[in-house]
Amino acid sequence: MHRQTKALQAEPPIHYVVWEALPGGMESYITRYTEHLEGRRSTYIYSLRPSGNHLNPRLNGHFAEGSRNNWACYTGFFRYARRYRRDVFHFINSGPVVLLLALLAGVRRPVYHIHGTKHWKTWKDRLYLKAAWRLVGLFRVRYVANSEHSAAIFERDALPLRPRVVYNGFDLQRFLQHRHRRMHLRRMAYVGRLDPDKNAHLVLRLFEELAAQRPEVELHIAGSGALEADIRRQAQQSPFAHRIFFYGWIEDVARFYAEADLFVFLSAHESFGNVVAEGLLTGLPVLTSDVPVFEEIHGDTTTFCLGNPNDYAQIRQRFWTALEDYAALAQKAYDAAERLQRLFDIKTHLKDIEEVYANP
Repeated sequence: MHRQTKALQAEPPIHYVVWEALPGGMESYITRYTEHLEGRRSTYIYSLRPSGNHLNPRLNGHFAEGSRNNWACYTGFFRYARRYRRDVFHFINSGPVVLLLALLAGVRRPVYHIHGTKHWKTWKDRLYLKAAWRLVGLFRVRYVANSEHSAAIFERDALPLRPRVVYNGFDLQRFLQHRHRRMHLRRMAYVGRLDPDKNAHLVLRLFEELAAQRPEVELHIAGSGALEADIRRQAQQSPFAHRIFFYGWIEDVARFYAEADLFVFLSAHESFGNVVAEGLLTGLPVLTSDVPVFEEIHGDTTTFCLGNPNDYAQIRQRFWTALEDYAALAQKAYDAAERLQRLFDIKTHLKDIEEVYANP
């Protein structure tokens, strides 16, 4: 016990900063980080908005949260950062204003995790956020991106520097235990948010064309989001509505992939694309849009890329070309899992993140 206490004291604590301490996206990695470091290093979670601690309940003694009021939110975090300024701060889904507040409060071991490619939404946002990034650029910050694509966008739009790339990690066995080569196309699938830029409506259009020729094929949709009602309405109006099934958010997504024979994901932009990697790890053929990060994952645009989702004619043509030899497509998807195991192991991810903490 004495040795363990000394070890905890030897390394500075780590504070994970998020807007809300809720599971989903990169926030879920905080659960992995804190569990991985338990007993070796003190960890804390700071939720900028009140949400309760849904990431690691065992850290309730090391959990704090801010306010819904903007002034109270920012001033409260400034005081918190000032109090713990000698520690490591790992910012996830926080933005340059929060990062700048921490730097002004005296934090000198900041780690900023980039896992997005849209750094502002409007020209007004761009004005103040770009100014915030310029001020942040005066300080020393350790930047980590979850793909070469998100790193390049950050370098282009935010700061002229290249972040270190640490790919998202997965519990490989969770997906590999379901790995098998698909033999027949019966279940087409969509997994992900039902939001505007995900283009699930195009997946429905492709399914309708396929269903008209193959009466055995069904479409299974897992996910929820702002456009869920619209997508459900589109499905209800389809002549093949009886062959379209909705599941909402599902817990055992690995089994869902395992039961599917084809996954089509036509998102307009992604910093990584967890669902693409997860599906391929089970051997599931995944056809994607032309977002550059997808090539980092599947490594074969000729086989798996359908093109720009704004060009439906191209998407449609490449979709049918891909299905002309479904057996070959299925074999390439099955083989892709070998490559993914080397790139996206959660153990490698955790090791790389610890290296970042050691050299902030």
